[in-house]
Formats: sequence, C-alpha cells, structure tokens
Amino acid sequence: MSIHPLIFDIETIADITAETRETIASFAQGREMTAEEYAAFCPPLARVVCIAWFDVTAQTFGALYDTTLPGGGGAVEMAVDDGSETGRRFTCTPCEGESDVLRRFGTIVTQHFQRSHAALVTYSGRGFDLPVLIHRSVRYGVTEGLALLNKAVREHRFNPQRHFDLLDSVTFYGASSRWPMAAYAIGYGHRSPKDDMDGSQVGAAVSGGRILEVVRYCACDVVATAQIYQRLAAAGLIG
Repeated sequence: MSIHPLIFDIETIADITAETRETIASFAQGREMTAEEYAAFCPPLARVVCIAWFDVTAQTFGALYDTTLPGGGGAVEMAVDDGSETGRRFTCTPCEGESDVLRRFGTIVTQHFQRSHAALVTYSGRGFDLPVLIHRSVRYGVTEGLALLNKAVREHRFNPQRHFDLLDSVTFYGASSRWPMAAYAIGYGHRSPKDDMDGSQVGAAVSGGRILEVVRYCACDVVATAQIYQRLAAAGLIG
C-alpha cells in the first residue's frame, strides 16, 4: 500500500510554575533529573514551543511556533540543509500561545487525513510526540485533530496504518538496540540534524530569546526523519 506521509517533530520546554516547582522537583529526584529536564520530557508537563512538518506527497514544508515566548515575532522565511543546492525552504508561522500551536497543527492533521492512505511519520513519536500533543490538547480543551492523534497512538504497533514510528522500523520492533536518530541519518549518508543544537539545549535557547533557532533545529529533525523514512521505504522496510 502506498501511503501519504505527514512527517513531523515537536520541541518542548518545561511547564513549571512557582506553585508546582517543588512537586515536580520531587518527581525528578527519582530519575536524577532537574525539575526542568523532567517536565520538558513528561508529556502532560511538556509545553510545546514549535512543530515542524513535511507533507511528502504535496512537498509542503512548514513550521508553527509560539510567539509569546522571548524572541517571537511574525512570519519568518527559513531554509535548512537537505542535501540540495538551495536547501529546503519553509515558513515559520506565528501562533499566539501554545494552544494556538496545537489548534493549528490539529487542523493540519485533520486536513491531511481527508486523503486516502494518509499517515503520520515520526521518530519515537509513539512514546513522546503523540502523547505530548494529546495531553497538552486536553489541558487547553483543543479538539482539532485530537481524535485522530488518539487513534494513531492507540493502533497496533506491529500493523501500523495511521502512524509509522521509525524507531520501530530501525530497531525491528525492539529486536535491536535503540540508537539516536542522528546515528541513522549519518549511517545512511546524510547530515546529522544535531550539528547545531540538540534537545538538551532547547530550554536554554528558548529562555535566551532564540526561539527561531529552536524552530530551525526542529525543522532539521523533520528533514532527517524524512530522509530516513525515504531510505527505509525504498528498501521495503516500512511497516
């Protein structure tokens, strides 16, 4: 079956207030993490700062970002290295808060699934990206795309139809050890998406007013995910 993939990635920071910091810090102690590290990766506590996506069939590439964060502004045109001479160009669309980011992406997901054989593609999205989008949508009462995301995360992982998690593909559903996405990108002959930033630096970059650098990093992850997906699909290893 030929699928129509929407490849996406999200970036998050900790959602911590003065009232919740002590409790979250106590959670983090058991994992030897700071409160910020814990909350940034715990789905109900992880605030979505941006989402980048690539529709492979339509060849449309874009990003949404929260302009209420330091350094946020209007629409910005960017390009990221995808191995071509010009790079992959895209527009960073401004959103008025996290709920607006979630709502707009949910609308994109809804529109995408109106076509036959539509699917989402992520790297480790079953364990992180999808749960974050669902739980943060619940927080704000965002309904756009929620039912579709819920169906995607609940489907049988050995027979994916709505969501293809490349971590399942590259590890043969857990038979092989887990390795970072960048290792597969490099191994397949592509640029590492982590050359300029990695996930551990996102929180500091956002607080330092460098949200657009985070958006670019998120877009680089999407490009790498697309490259890995296309390699696996060409080899008949998807699904």
